[in-house]
Amino acid sequence: NQLAREFAKHKQYPRLAQMRGWQGTVQVQVKIDASGAVISSNISQSSGYEVLDKQALEMVKKASPLPQPPEVLRTREFTVLVPVVFRLE
Repeated sequence: NQLAREFAKHKQYPRLAQMRGWQGTVQVQVKIDASGAVISSNISQSSGYEVLDKQALEMVKKASPLPQPPEVLRTREFTVLVPVVFRLE
């Protein structure tokens, strides 16, 4: 949840997706090192819209470096799945 909140700070709904009414959830796989730096990120499940998928990856890029992980995770790299939800209101 903490990672999702960090990524959400950098969320921008792509204009094309807004105009066309596109919505969806992107599952982003993020590999993080012991200090909170993002090593890699990729789409593990697409929203079905390339523009939303690209925006989700951009959010991860802008959020890096992330806050330092909990003490128990500071000795190694780890991978998490983060859902990024795009919903029009």
